[in-house]
Amino acid sequence: MKLISLSLEETQKIGYNIGKKLRGGEVIFLSGILGAGKTELIRGIAKGLGVKSRITSPTFNILRVYRIPGNGNLYHFDCYRLKKYADLVELGWEEILADPDAIIVLEWPECILDGKITKLANNNAINVTIKIINSQRAIRVI
Repeated sequence: MKLISLSLEETQKIGYNIGKKLRGGEVIFLSGILGAGKTELIRGIAKGLGVKSRITSPTFNILRVYRIPGNGNLYHFDCYRLKKYADLVELGWEEILADPDAIIVLEWPECILDGKITKLANNNAINVTIKIINSQRAIRVI
């Protein structure tokens, strides 16, 4: 699916629509250059899941966790400063991945250079890429 966003609000709305469809156990691999709108998309996803907390980028923390009302957590990883799968494992990646109620959004999966992250993509994996084209955001969801 390819979508076009002309504003932050539209990017959040696209995220909201994605979030409304998530049920738990999904992993979203989110790619896009700095400033593409990844955090705005995640704000929408969180809102679609009913998360009430303020969503901020985990660039310096690498991981932020948000409670989803009812059941489960939204795990928001930023892999920009990571280089290998073992870095994710140290953060509890395998335990989080095993939680059937967890919803995981992983920004910058391409930064995990040893490629081990891709073997973890299961039937519930969703690949999202955001590209800036002129002043628009082209969002591709696979």
